[in-house]
Amino acid sequence: MSIIDDAILQLQIHALALSTPSQKIKSAPAHPVNDANVLPLAIAHIIEGSGQADEATTARLLLTVGVDFHLSRVTLKHAYSEIDKIVPEFLQRLAGDPTLGGKVDTIVFPVTFTVTPADWGSVITQAVFFRVPLKFREDPIT
Repeated sequence: MSIIDDAILQLQIHALALSTPSQKIKSAPAHPVNDANVLPLAIAHIIEGSGQADEATTARLLLTVGVDFHLSRVTLKHAYSEIDKIVPEFLQRLAGDPTLGGKVDTIVFPVTFTVTPADWGSVITQAVFFRVPLKFREDPIT
């Protein structure tokens, strides 16, 4: 695996370690679903990035990784009770592991998030979209 894959996997591990008031969070399936019974689910993925050379000696990679949680909207009260648990717990996990187990130089805080309805396949979910900026130090430029 690449260092990027390793960092994304570590974020997914943190996401799956969370629990909601109703059930355990699962990894998102390979394809969007048409059945709300698979919720809640989480998926980590690259949103954007940049690269630069520091003084022409070291290459640096900066990525923003999205960690998305999709929750059932059967009732908004229930969805928000789950969100109220996920947000602080996920942020605490990131603060307690700022290098993602040594996979990155650091998480570049602040980590931001948005809460909004979303489509996951044909299922409307209540979603929390985290944006996690990561700083990688690459090998020296030779």
